[in-house]
Amino acid sequence: MPVSVPARLALGVALSLVQVSAFAAGTVVLHDDFNGSQLDSTHWSVGAWTLGRTQLGNVPVVAGGLAQLRFDTYKFKGSEIYTKASYARGNGMEFEARVRMNHLPSGLVTSLFTYNSVNALSDEIDIEFLSKQINLSSGGSPMLLTTWNDWDEAHPTYNDCVHHCSRSVFVNGLDVNAFHTYTIRWLPDHTEWLVDGVLVSSSNKAQPDLATPFRINFWAPDSGWTDAYDANLKPASTRRQNKSYYYDVDWVEIRQLP
Repeated sequence: MPVSVPARLALGVALSLVQVSAFAAGTVVLHDDFNGSQLDSTHWSVGAWTLGRTQLGNVPVVAGGLAQLRFDTYKFKGSEIYTKASYARGNGMEFEARVRMNHLPSGLVTSLFTYNSVNALSDEIDIEFLSKQINLSSGGSPMLLTTWNDWDEAHPTYNDCVHHCSRSVFVNGLDVNAFHTYTIRWLPDHTEWLVDGVLVSSSNKAQPDLATPFRINFWAPDSGWTDAYDANLKPASTRRQNKSYYYDVDWVEIRQLP
């Protein structure tokens, strides 16, 4: 059922407020408010691999208390940052960021997520915003929320809810072009997703268990991901024709739960 963030009236919202209070004593293990003049290389690395039809490698511009991830249409160059540290689940972890999109054209994806792999099997928890789906929506925004456990890319089993479980949750009143705080709460028996401290979804399916970095990225998927791909988003043929789009990160905080 759609959740109204501004109203905070649903039973699930009331429950989430109790849960937020219960976890208030979590220990902060990373906080970055991006108040410097460049990305803090003691905490962050920059991805430089191919993802979808995107070559990652743009280094975020850090200024004015923001880290701006950039997507360029010339050569389809995007951005990913990820923590150098990995975080074990223990009794629970919270990965949180305050971010906004900037009225993006259809065909782009912004995200915050966990990801790690061992012996060709990967674990992951996602919050993803598909600009194509957002631009088709009104009165709120959809969020794609996904868990992965021991995922084998060579033998995919999408939505078997053992290795992969995905859902799109429409959040009434959510404007992704304004700043909001998004939280992944990774617990021993389930995962919760929150917007501005309000619980919008939870799942006990395909629960990951690998220690993991925290990641944020901005990219263009290929035609294999039909929900996100848009053929109208085309690469610029010359550098002078390039258009740049931005995904703003205000701050990131990671907490170990007691």
